[in-house]
Amino acid sequence: MVGIDYSMSNLTFDDRKCLHSINEDNKNEYRDLMSCVSKAYKQMSPSTLFYGFGANSVPHITEVSDLFSGTGDLLNSIVMTDHLEQSYYQCLKNVEINLPVHFSSVI
Repeated sequence: MVGIDYSMSNLTFDDRKCLHSINEDNKNEYRDLMSCVSKAYKQMSPSTLFYGFGANSVPHITEVSDLFSGTGDLLNSIVMTDHLEQSYYQCLKNVEINLPVHFSSVI
């Protein structure tokens, strides 16, 4: 299972402004993490559950979600492990980072 923090706690004080970057050419620690997880686990588990938290899963409409499906499909949060990076970027394009994050609900 993979859970990504899409909240405002990812804002930075450097030129990037945020650890999340839709531009795939920019530095992005989350992308690097998804690539490492994919390489490490795709042989053991061809699919994984992909969730996000701390963002509006439907921009400008919903409140901050403590936990939402990273695929955008409420009934199916399963992605192929070797597609985690693409799923991360697709989710990033569809959510609006926000606060607060209630970690007790996530755990």
